[in-house]
Amino acid sequence: MPMDEILESPKGKILEFIITNPSSHLRKIKNNLNFSMGTIQYYLNILEKEGKIKSIKTKFYRNYYYINETDEEMLSVFNLDSPRSIIMYLIQHEPATHKDIAKGIGLSSSTVSWHMKRLIKLQVVQTEFSGKYTIYCLRDRNNVLINLGKCKSTTWNSMVNNMVDAFSAFEK
Repeated sequence: MPMDEILESPKGKILEFIITNPSSHLRKIKNNLNFSMGTIQYYLNILEKEGKIKSIKTKFYRNYYYINETDEEMLSVFNLDSPRSIIMYLIQHEPATHKDIAKGIGLSSSTVSWHMKRLIKLQVVQTEFSGKYTIYCLRDRNNVLINLGKCKSTTWNSMVNNMVDAFSAFEK
């Protein structure tokens, strides 16, 4: 089947939509492409089985991503609150010590350690040593930002929650 025909099929249009709109959920895809819900669900299932897309369930939605293997684990980590908070902190305060990160995002030192081990293993974060301190920084800032963009809805929710916390602190 020629590429033009594939892109004109519902499957091709759905894949193209997910590539250009990462982190889209079922209803968003349906509303933008005007296919029936059953058609969308059918082709999403096929695309996922073929390994062309990946879905990640958040609290309320299943979000779909066009993905390659190297990004898959990173996206699964970025959809979790604690590691995403660590990454967001490093984006704003890079480089940072373990203590800075724990204090900055309000997590215990042991929780930060556990997540940092995963982030280092995924090669998202790298370490440097300065005397008795371990300094953390992002290994590839651009790749991190691209993958955070694929998790827009959860990243946005996290940012909104941080803003609400900040405004609540002013009210007290």
